Amino acid sequence: MITAIVLAAGASERMGRPKALLPLGEGPFLAVILEKCRSAGLGEVVVAVGPDLDNRLSNIDLGESRLVRNPRPETGPIGSIRLALADLNQTVEAVLVWHVDRPHVRADTVRLLLERFREGSQPIVVPGYGGRRGHPVVFGRAVFAELERVPDHEGARGVVRADPSRVALVDVDDPAVVEDIDTPEDYERLVGRGRTKRPTDD
Repeated sequence: MITAIVLAAGASERMGRPKALLPLGEGPFLAVILEKCRSAGLGEVVVAVGPDLDNRLSNIDLGESRLVRNPRPETGPIGSIRLALADLNQTVEAVLVWHVDRPHVRADTVRLLLERFREGSQPIVVPGYGGRRGHPVVFGRAVFAELERVPDHEGARGVVRADPSRVALVDVDDPAVVEDIDTPEDYERLVGRGRTKRPTDD
């Protein structure tokens, strides 16, 4: 089984409000990601939230997903990943780490990454677009221990860079994998694109 870890514990300082709750189409960022996780066939979803966000999620259908609370979001994404890994059972073969600021990544992109992990031998699968590496990233159980002990300042990127031979780079036709939505201007551009063309998911 492959589990999704959705990282939503950041302070969203540049955005000025929680990214997980920003409206996009028919729901907020987090709801959009959860629906795409279900569409992509992920076995379960763990959502890492900060200490002040979980009580603001009452309007989001969390389905069967579980929340883990990161009391120290200043540790960065790797702190949330560690907490989520500690919450997994031993049958999980891999995790797909999805940052909440990329809700517009397509579900078919996620399916492609999962297929590459299942069919290949490398424990890390990274999407690429336009010569750049992006997110979400699949991490197999073989590197869980490294994620748990990597220094905070290196984060998951340090695990990816440690040994290039164990990383499968999958080129995808999805620019969202390299596009963070970090500022109000980023958000307005994303919403504006949705108004000018028919939104697509798959």
